[in-house]
Amino acid sequence: MPPAPDNLAHQLRAAVLASDHPTALRLVVAYSEALRQYWTALAPAERAASTTPQQSLELLKWAHDMTLAQRGMTGEHLRMVEKSMRYQTARMEYLQSARLESRPA
Repeated sequence: MPPAPDNLAHQLRAAVLASDHPTALRLVVAYSEALRQYWTALAPAERAASTTPQQSLELLKWAHDMTLAQRGMTGEHLRMVEKSMRYQTARMEYLQSARLESRPA
């Protein structure tokens, strides 16, 4: 029987927490395949008693929710940077115009 895909689950969590989405996507595919192999190798009695389906659903839901939260935070950070850039541009334009107005004619 193949080992449970616990190592891949750990790697997937690490990739999601690091916002390494390409690696996370690759690991989701690898985790799904390892999970399929593990599940098909279990005897029917082992399947009936297994918590693997619930654990795998919880992991994938967590990864999904965490990714959405990270995207939301990244969007908010981007909005803050854009707002700061607008303020800095307006300040620079004001200072330049004030400098031009204060020059003797």
